[in-house]
Amino acid sequence: MVNLPNRSPSGECEEVPPVPPVTVQRLELLVRLMVSLRGLGRGSVLYMHGRAEPVLSVPMVSRRRSMAVLVVQDRGGWSFLWDAAHRTPAGSVRVAAEMIAGVTR
Repeated sequence: MVNLPNRSPSGECEEVPPVPPVTVQRLELLVRLMVSLRGLGRGSVLYMHGRAEPVLSVPMVSRRRSMAVLVVQDRGGWSFLWDAAHRTPAGSVRVAAEMIAGVTR
């Protein structure tokens, strides 16, 4: 992997578009959740594909698959959302981690 700027065929550096603030917020919250899950002995993988929003993947030991965790925003603020039905306010990172760790055993 090389940490050099992208160059166009003419050799000029291409301008990289800025990351939207909403995406940065989601990343920060997911990283906090990753750290909290690790403290509980659980692994996770952060996926950032192209221009899509980041998603945290948490392995489900009992089911041999992974569960997606999203960060969503509504009138009440930011929340972690997983299993399509479970939601915890993003300010309660440890609570969310404990609930997710319990679900993925």
